Amino acid sequence: MSCFRKVIRFSLRYMGSDKGLTLVELMVTMGLTTIVLGVIYASYNTQSRMSTKEAVVLNMEQNIRGALYILESQIRMAGYDPTAAGGLGITDIRLKNQQNVPDPNGNTAISFTADLDGNGSVDGNETISFSICDTPTTSPDGILDLAMNTGGGRTVVAESIDALELAYAYDNDGDGKLDMSANGNVLWAIDTGTDNKLDSLLDVNDDGKIDGNDKTGSTTIIPIVGSAVSPDKIRAVKVWILARTKTPLLKYTDNNTYVVANRRITPNDNFKRELLETTIKCKNLGFE
Repeated sequence: MSCFRKVIRFSLRYMGSDKGLTLVELMVTMGLTTIVLGVIYASYNTQSRMSTKEAVVLNMEQNIRGALYILESQIRMAGYDPTAAGGLGITDIRLKNQQNVPDPNGNTAISFTADLDGNGSVDGNETISFSICDTPTTSPDGILDLAMNTGGGRTVVAESIDALELAYAYDNDGDGKLDMSANGNVLWAIDTGTDNKLDSLLDVNDDGKIDGNDKTGSTTIIPIVGSAVSPDKIRAVKVWILARTKTPLLKYTDNNTYVVANRRITPNDNFKRELLETTIKCKNLGFE
């Protein structure tokens, strides 16, 4: 800005003077003014881009946190049974999309029941499910969303959700405790088929963490020893949710590798992403 002030003073010095400005002086003044205005515009443009980027990223962060909150609060109610009617809990853990068939991207869906009004039966709005869908389903836009269904059709909970994965801890032997590994770690399992039973474990190296080190050969899972586990044995749920910005960001490339349960996702595009993970202890399912 000091340069701009100098230009102004230089110009004012000759205003009212009968000498006026020479052509060279006028060209120098115009040149300096153009440079100063260019610097001001470049600064404004940079600040504007940064502000837009921050707004887009903030929207994504609020979006994914809101989605996770809804998932947690709803799944925590699975199996709520104030009248002890029985038979309530997690009912479906298969990989499904909005057409109720295996999701081509491997996203998980979950359905569960809860006697929310305490009348001793499961009413039409007491079977709750979450799944990934591409809305509107009649004319998909290619952007995946997280949807919730309480009996009246899918309702979008959060937009621009790249991945949803759920894994489950269970009590298969009925001793009132979560089944543990040889190293004393919780067994987190998924259903890789369409039989609605847990059949594979995620913590391949049994170090108590599900991360990029869990791999054996070309696979990121290992089979459950013994028989598959039915949903009524589930006691806790682990959730991964991966969201992205609604629009790509300039001069940004996301080449991170995200560990989303048994999936390894490396986008290599211009969208910014955030991955959140949480564990839900299902008290209504007998978690201790």
